[in-house]
Amino acid sequence: MHIAGVLVQTRPEHIPQVQTRLDDIAGLEVHAVSPDGRIVVTVEGDGRKAVADALFSLNAMQGVLSACLVYEHSETESITGGVT
Repeated sequence: MHIAGVLVQTRPEHIPQVQTRLDDIAGLEVHAVSPDGRIVVTVEGDGRKAVADALFSLNAMQGVLSACLVYEHSETESITGGVT
């Protein structure tokens, strides 16, 4: 499992539309929204490719000025099924 922290930037007048689009994305959670258009989200995926694809999609989303990766963490399952 990969988890990424992403800062999404939009114009203040586009916050409601962008937040609605973000809320519809599976594996993405909105954590904070500032009045100046900064939106903090986390993205969870099965691997790096899933997180990278989500980041590319966020950057291409209508109303989004930029989406910057701030943090990434990955966990792998051991043979016994536990997280390492």
